[in-house]
Amino acid sequence: GTVEMVANTPEAYINSLYWAYITMITTGFGDIVPLSIAETVWCIFCMYVGVVISTFAIANLQLLVTSMDAALANFQRKTERIKMYMKYRKLPSTLSSRIVSFYDYQWDLLKGADEEQVLEELPRSLQQQVANFMCRDLVASIPFLRKANNALLNALAECAEFNLSIYSPSDDIIKPG
Repeated sequence: GTVEMVANTPEAYINSLYWAYITMITTGFGDIVPLSIAETVWCIFCMYVGVVISTFAIANLQLLVTSMDAALANFQRKTERIKMYMKYRKLPSTLSSRIVSFYDYQWDLLKGADEEQVLEELPRSLQQQVANFMCRDLVASIPFLRKANNALLNALAECAEFNLSIYSPSDDIIKPG
């Protein structure tokens, strides 16, 4: 190309701004150029709007990915704190292994959800329905409860609902004797 001297200062600044934008945004290759100052200003405005929209889109995608991994990151931080505690207390490796296995098992089940908090936030009627649902297999396995009325089943489910403990598959929950 040729170098063209621009006579007035505002036009020179607008052309310089246009050149800076197309260079930074990497949209301009010189094959299509604005011919007037109005076209140049319009191109600058459109490129600016495009950059703002792209920035918002990228920021929202980054936020989405970050929030998806937030629970996992919290779990990993918690696991590291537990490992530091076990090392500080010099717990035996077998016990430490069982503790880590328990937290891994809990993560596999709940994926970071706090079951007690979720249930506490529900209205009483929904808590009752969740409790009934959670006890359905137990009720179905006991013959005399299959024909019990709803009031008895609700009372039994309510008693059972507050025991939300998670046990590792190899734990002894009740020992004979």
